[in-house]
Amino acid sequence: MTAILLDAFRGRLRLEGVLTTHTALHIGAGGSGDALGTDSPVVRTAAGAPYVPGSSLKGVLRSAAEALFRGGPGQEARETLWSCNLIAGEESACVSHKTAEAIRAEIEKQGGDSRKVAEAIWDRSCTVCHLFGSMALSSRVRFADLLLRGETPLFELRNGVGIDRDKELAAAGVLYDFETVPPETEFELRVTVDNPTDEEVGLLLYLFHELDAGNLTLGGKASRGLGRVRIHWDKIEEIKLQAGNPFAALLSSRDLLARPSPEAEPAGDPLAGKLPGSGDPEAWRALAEILLALPKVDKGLLAAQAAEQNLRKENLSEKLGLGSVRKPWDTVLAKFAASGLLEKQGEDYVLAGRKPPAAAAETSVDSGRTPALQNVIDHYVGAMALLWQEAC
Repeated sequence: MTAILLDAFRGRLRLEGVLTTHTALHIGAGGSGDALGTDSPVVRTAAGAPYVPGSSLKGVLRSAAEALFRGGPGQEARETLWSCNLIAGEESACVSHKTAEAIRAEIEKQGGDSRKVAEAIWDRSCTVCHLFGSMALSSRVRFADLLLRGETPLFELRNGVGIDRDKELAAAGVLYDFETVPPETEFELRVTVDNPTDEEVGLLLYLFHELDAGNLTLGGKASRGLGRVRIHWDKIEEIKLQAGNPFAALLSSRDLLARPSPEAEPAGDPLAGKLPGSGDPEAWRALAEILLALPKVDKGLLAAQAAEQNLRKENLSEKLGLGSVRKPWDTVLAKFAASGLLEKQGEDYVLAGRKPPAAAAETSVDSGRTPALQNVIDHYVGAMALLWQEAC
């Protein structure tokens, strides 16, 4: 694999969203030093608001990535997908300080420059160190401190007791309390990846999904139920270096989660030719616009919103020219199907060209994902899944 270093800019991915505490969260700041204060307060900004250090989030995700690759197909051969064991000491790192200095001395002896040294260190480094960095490589992913969104919450105070492992009893005189941030507290989440590969972005999205699913926890006291969080992405922005004249278009930037702007929509009337020909055309148009705005075709929702425009069951047949019918709303949907606005799928109607709700749900593991986010996950996580499969 060609070394991906930071001496040349090839592209960047910015992820912005919200991290919300699902259970209480404790990221300790050490002893308070106040005789009347809590034994273990949470970390705070200078203004007194709680925050999540970017290093805490990075550590959780890095540890999860290391565990993932140690159980993967490339660990034994140390190819493609593998992880060193930094926690076991410097000598267990893929490139220790001693190894890096030896590489530097050998290349400089041969007349090589610092770029050659960096490439040699890259070749010796594991997959996790390629992305998260090591003592010899800079990290290409940056986690900003997660600052509080909104007002400072009321902190919770909880009790704990020390355990004597030898006696398997509570230790004498070791009663303490600690502070936690309450559930439903929101923090701003910002992650930046420089020169990423699709597989690396897929790895990050997978790790954040594991955090969102509760399989990973943040902060301390996780065995007591603390540290579960939820992740919501607001923006995933991709920036790539453009070929050609750098002064004409140095960077191209696009938000992968953004909806198309109204200017990008095709010109013309989207309802042209899709309105039934009987009765008042404006009444049919009003109903069609309601249907287009609904999350799914539903007679009850349609009738409720139509009533706000004075289209009710008692005057519906007259205004729409339906004649004498027993079930006017069923007739309305059938008329729209005949005109091409709706399609009949089983017992339900859907907007023409739109998947029915059941089919749409089957395409997404998480019903909270938007189609745009699902496309991003399919692309990047799919790239990592393919690389994993090729390594098997």
